[in-house]
Amino acid sequence: MATTLVDGITLTYVDEGSGDPVVLLHGWGGQAASLTPLIVGLRDKYRVLAFDLPGFGGSSLPPVPWGTPEYAAFVEKAVASLGITRATYIGHSFGGRIAIWLAAHVPETVQALVLVDAAGIRPPATLRRRMRQAFYKVAKAVLRLPILGARGPVLRERLAMRFGSADYRATTGVMRASMVKTVGLDLTACLGAISVPTLLLWGEKDTETPIADGRKMEGLIRGSRLIAVAGAGHFSYLNSPAFVNAVVSAFLCGTREGATG
Repeated sequence: MATTLVDGITLTYVDEGSGDPVVLLHGWGGQAASLTPLIVGLRDKYRVLAFDLPGFGGSSLPPVPWGTPEYAAFVEKAVASLGITRATYIGHSFGGRIAIWLAAHVPETVQALVLVDAAGIRPPATLRRRMRQAFYKVAKAVLRLPILGARGPVLRERLAMRFGSADYRATTGVMRASMVKTVGLDLTACLGAISVPTLLLWGEKDTETPIADGRKMEGLIRGSRLIAVAGAGHFSYLNSPAFVNAVVSAFLCGTREGATG
C-alpha cells in the first residue's frame, strides 16, 4: 500500500502492474483490500489503482459530509495526481455511484466503465417505506425538543439504531452524514449521459441493489450490456471471482482493441 496527500486528505491506495490504467472503487464500508480478486486478476495486463476512499481503510476522513459529487471530484483529482488523464473505472456498489458520476460529468477522463452490483437507483417508494420514513422524521423531530435535555441525543441515537440500515448504524459523525447525502441522490438522470463502453455485472441474487436496477441501467446507458452472475449476491466479484475476472478481462480487451482499431 502507498499513501499520498490529495487536497489535504491522506489517501491510501494500491498501485500494481503496468499498462492501460484501471481504477477500482470499493463499496460503502469497504477498502482497496476488499477488491483483491479484481486486483489480482487484472494486474498482469493493466496498471491497477485501488483506493481506500476517504473515511475508509487507511485514508483520512473527508473534512465535511460528502455526497457522490464530492467523492467523484476527489477521485478525479487523485487519479490525475498519479499522472493519469484517462482510465477505465470499475465500481462496486457505492463505488459504482462514483464511476457513474464521473462517466456522466467528465467523460473525457473515462475510457470505459464496469459497474458491479452498482448503487445509484433509488428504490421504489412503497407505502411501507413511506410510512417508516415519515415516522422516523417525526420521532427525530420530537426527540430534539429542549424538554428532553441531555437525554435527547441518547434517544435519537437509539432511534437511529432501530430504524437505520446496517451501514447507517455502523457509521457516526461525518461519515453518517455522508452516507445520508449519498443515498439521497438518485443517479437515474446521469445514466442517459453515459457514452463510454459500459459493462454491467450483477449477482442474480443481489438483495442490496437488485438485478432489476441493473436491467434499468442497461436500458438507460446506450450500448451497455448486462451480465448476470449465477448464484451470486451483492458481492458477485467475491462469490464468483473466476467468472467475473474472465468477463471483465474480455470486456477490457475488446474496448482496448476498439480504441486502437
